[in-house]
Amino acid sequence: MTEITIENQTKTQNNGIEIAKKRYRIGAFLIDFLILWLIGMVIGIFFGTPHEDGIGYSFNGFPAFAWMCCGIFLWPVSEGIWGQTIGKRFLDLKVVTNEFKPIGIGQAFGRFFLGFIDYIFLIGLIIAATNKQNKRIGDMVANTIVVRTKKAYTQHRV
Repeated sequence: MTEITIENQTKTQNNGIEIAKKRYRIGAFLIDFLILWLIGMVIGIFFGTPHEDGIGYSFNGFPAFAWMCCGIFLWPVSEGIWGQTIGKRFLDLKVVTNEFKPIGIGQAFGRFFLGFIDYIFLIGLIIAATNKQNKRIGDMVANTIVVRTKKAYTQHRV
């Protein structure tokens, strides 16, 4: 069983819940982005055309569609089903509603599409830095929050 714990932010009404720090959220994003990039490189190697400068590949049609589907599965679908992407799972983060309940697919897609606005000029990072709950625009609109999860350790008396 996992327990959600607070690390260094404001405590919420549910005792034991900690808002995820920005550095963990950035780390999770970078892990997810690296996974998607690696998938794109593998697809490019087998189905793409190398760029003239030798860096990267171009592909279209079904390979491009397959890569896009991988990105949709890696971000909004996995968040909507499990509340976590691979990067968030690796760093013990989870996306929940403002009431600390599991999010739905609709909220996950809302966060995902507004993420494009958040990443332009790092607007999401600037807004999260000024927000006590470290929420970016996608979180505010979708009424979600990213929390830190840790396994509960029980203490046994001898």
